[in-house]
Amino acid sequence: MKYLSLISNSIRDRHRLIRLFSVIIAGCVALIGLRFIVHTDRTFLFLLWNFFLALIPLALSSLLLQMNQQKMKVSAMLFVGVCWMLFFPNAPYMLTDFIHIAYGHPHWMFLDILTISWFAVSALLAALISMNDVSNVLLSRYHRKRVSVMVLGLSMLAGFGIYLGRYLRFNSWDILHKPDVLFLQIGERLIDPFSYSKTWFITFGFGLLIYLIHIGLVYISKEINDQQKVKINK
Repeated sequence: MKYLSLISNSIRDRHRLIRLFSVIIAGCVALIGLRFIVHTDRTFLFLLWNFFLALIPLALSSLLLQMNQQKMKVSAMLFVGVCWMLFFPNAPYMLTDFIHIAYGHPHWMFLDILTISWFAVSALLAALISMNDVSNVLLSRYHRKRVSVMVLGLSMLAGFGIYLGRYLRFNSWDILHKPDVLFLQIGERLIDPFSYSKTWFITFGFGLLIYLIHIGLVYISKEINDQQKVKINK
């Protein structure tokens, strides 16, 4: 009952966010439906599944916020946090779906770009909101500088997750489904990193991108809040 209450409170507190993503999802469905109507060369149905996976970390981080407010046990929060980290790369991963544009018919390229952009940007938005949720939970327990280092580390792990998903075709649940193969592949790259330069280029590239966008949005948010305070004081 306690967890049902947490979920209920999370839905209540994030009703505006839920409305926003309801509109986004409607747009996703409409764009996929349009591709069937105009008979494009590819349906891109897989984007719906990818976007569903991209929303899971946002749901988990919302739950984590509620758990932190209710001061629940660290062990329970850690479990949800680990689950969040396993699914988080699915959100920024959708940026790599732009690769599919190269394989489409030139006649439908404009629609391919629009469709993938809608999904990828929306998934990135979900990722950044989710990362901000986790950052706020950490800030309630640790110093800002330490949290900044933690967020950088989480961003790099997400970058590594993007590599595992796009190039090695692993999924979040493969840590349970085929952990031996997963950890073997990871171990090879850790033991001999110089033989896998592509791995680390993608990891650090996407990791840094996620981190910098997150920091940029935090800065913008701070600037807006400061300006509002100045107006109120006047």
